[in-house]
Amino acid sequence: MEDFVVVSSRDREDRQDVFSCLDAQTGVAFWQHNYTAPGNLDYGNSPRATPVIVDPFVIVLGAFGDLHVLDLESGDIVWKKNLIRDLDGSLPQWGYAASPIVVDEKMIVQPGGANSSIVALDLKTGGIVWQSSGRRAAYASPVEYRIEGTQKKIGIIGFDAEAFVAWDASNGNKLWEVKPPVKNDFNVPSPVLVAGGVTLTSENNATRFHRFDTKGGLIETPWAEYLELAGDSHTPIELGSNLIGVDRDLIVLDLDHSLELVAKHTDPSLLGYCSLIGSGNRVLVTCEDGNVLLLQLESTKIQELGRLRVGGAKSQILSHPAVAGNRFFVRTAEGVEAWQLSKQ
Repeated sequence: MEDFVVVSSRDREDRQDVFSCLDAQTGVAFWQHNYTAPGNLDYGNSPRATPVIVDPFVIVLGAFGDLHVLDLESGDIVWKKNLIRDLDGSLPQWGYAASPIVVDEKMIVQPGGANSSIVALDLKTGGIVWQSSGRRAAYASPVEYRIEGTQKKIGIIGFDAEAFVAWDASNGNKLWEVKPPVKNDFNVPSPVLVAGGVTLTSENNATRFHRFDTKGGLIETPWAEYLELAGDSHTPIELGSNLIGVDRDLIVLDLDHSLELVAKHTDPSLLGYCSLIGSGNRVLVTCEDGNVLLLQLESTKIQELGRLRVGGAKSQILSHPAVAGNRFFVRTAEGVEAWQLSKQ
């Protein structure tokens, strides 16, 4: 849906969540959706989860558990729920952050309740399809995966507050779970599916590459580890045969050779939170300090092709940017900026 950009924010009084649907070409608002969402969280009260567009709907989730399915063209409410009041959830310390995902017309959310750790809702009606008991929610977004050895069985992998877990997408049954050797990870970075397995990154257990077994289970002992990539909030990306992440430096690891270090790039802007978008052999890095770096991977070297500054002089960038068509969108403290990407 390259015509629309959906952006989350709060009102000036910090009492309401506000979602705006903008024309991707002009920035003009098609509609705005807002609702009262009182509360007080560390790091602000704005929505953390990324809006999810599933034509003809857009799904938006606020930090206090307000879930709305809206008509994409009009912004009208199709249905709404609150993860705490309606699904017996438990508010995470820093608010709900995991973005909903849609699997086979089911929306998957993580209320984090004892009897509703993870829940599947009918995308069109909001009715409960299944709910699974378990632990409180983490902050990482879950991921759909196809279970090896089957043609149709689909699973969901993600974190709860203590473990990395897989659920059957058809009924919510827990398939397996793996607890890391060191406890008390925040579990903010999302899992990254790669060829033959999945990579997990956290501040206490660093980066691990786990392989799946022949039945779709996870082999508990990591196939490879890299201890110097241990960010508490950055989600790495897969780019070709490499895993790329940020932990004070941009780090490139070889997925085919036991997470062997390929290259490292140092820049003062990488010291804070960063978001990564990759294509071909290039990586676009949006940094917390407002700098956006375009880097190119050349064998064991990383070349900076360019950089730009977004937002004001003191702007702090904590939202993940988006790309639609040939345009790059970033949310700053002052608003939304759109930059055209060249073909070079």
